[in-house]
Amino acid sequence: MKALHVLRRVSLGKDSKVAQEVGELEELEELDLSIDINKAIDEEVLKELALSISKMHSLRWLYIGQHGSSDDGVKILNFLHHLPTPPRLLQTLSIIGDIANGLPSWIGSLTYLVSFTVLLTTLTNVELFGVLCMLPNLKTLGMDWHCYTGDELAACTSHKFPVLRDLMLGGCLPKVIRFEEESMEMLEIIELSFDGKHVAERSIVGIEHLTNLKKVMLDCPGDYPALVYTVLEQMKAENDRRSRSNQFDIAVRYW
Repeated sequence: MKALHVLRRVSLGKDSKVAQEVGELEELEELDLSIDINKAIDEEVLKELALSISKMHSLRWLYIGQHGSSDDGVKILNFLHHLPTPPRLLQTLSIIGDIANGLPSWIGSLTYLVSFTVLLTTLTNVELFGVLCMLPNLKTLGMDWHCYTGDELAACTSHKFPVLRDLMLGGCLPKVIRFEEESMEMLEIIELSFDGKHVAERSIVGIEHLTNLKKVMLDCPGDYPALVYTVLEQMKAENDRRSRSNQFDIAVRYW
């Protein structure tokens, strides 16, 4: 087992044995791990899991999330803030669930990270972009909000993403998505997925700063076609302003 390279569908409960044994797989390259929030997991189990993840020096792909439901507001993934050392060779990282006090700072040190996804989060733009903009090789970024707490998501000039190509945003999107000059100059594809349960009008500001843009995809429930209207008109207006050689494709997909 210690020579195992891929481990999928691991569920962590009360027993610390699983958390300990995962750390013994020193050659593991891919790990898919979920934590059952319906079970009263002891803090010591989470500390053991943090230590185990730190030992995975060969890890390239990590999916870690929570399953189940809880009404006590506990953010069980907070233990990720306390990894002694991160798996430095990670190329793909997905975090499914909410974390308090922003993303763990160690994520910004993952030099080889190419793809990052965070789902079911409430983090704001500063808590997200302030860490992610430190990643020199990040090309794909996906974010889906369970309940966004701010009115605006801003990619600021101070948050430079040197090689980001694909940006996917979904869930409870903020009212305004803003791109400042020089923030995401290499961005080629934007995908926005609109949640039909949150029907307030949305808009994009600063699309003119995305000079390398090739495609915009808008996903929307068929019952709420008006959700994409404002954004669609903004995209068309920007295309009309650009020279033909610098225009981008616009697509709307209803589901």
